[in-house]
Amino acid sequence: AQEKTAAANITVVASHIRNTQIFAPLNGVIAKKWVSLGDVVQPGQAIFTIYDPDDVWVVANFEETKIRNIHENADVDISVDAYSDKVFKGHVDHIGAAAASQFSLIPPNNAAGNFTKVTQRVPVKIMVDPPENSLVILRPGMSVEVRVKVE
Repeated sequence: AQEKTAAANITVVASHIRNTQIFAPLNGVIAKKWVSLGDVVQPGQAIFTIYDPDDVWVVANFEETKIRNIHENADVDISVDAYSDKVFKGHVDHIGAAAASQFSLIPPNNAAGNFTKVTQRVPVKIMVDPPENSLVILRPGMSVEVRVKVE
C-alpha cells in the first residue's frame, strides 16, 4: 500500500514539474543564472537576473562643486570603453537628492568633532538613448565616461 502511495505521489510530482512554467516580470536578457537544474527553489527566490537592453541608464557621481551646472533633461554624450569609436547620446533623468556618502554602508560619523573636508559626490541618473546600430549592446556594469552639455 505504501509503495502504491509513493508511486502515485511521484507521478503527481512529475506531472507538476512538467506543467510548471516560470514567467519573468519583463522582457529582457538573462544576465545571471542563480540556480541549476534540479535545485529546489522557494517562492520569491531569485532564479535569474534579467535586464531590459532597451532601458539602459548610467549613474554618474559628480563632484558637489559641479552639480549646480547640471539640470534635468540636459543632453549628455556617453563614451563606452567597449565601443571607443562611438559616442552615445542620452539625457539627465534625475539628480540625486543627497550625496552618495549618505547611503554608504558605513555613513560618515563625526561624533568626535574631528572634521576633514572631503568633496562629496552626487549621483546623477542618465538615460541612454537607443543606439542607431542594433548590433551595439550596452551591458550593465560597463565603464563609461559622460559629458553633460551645460548652458
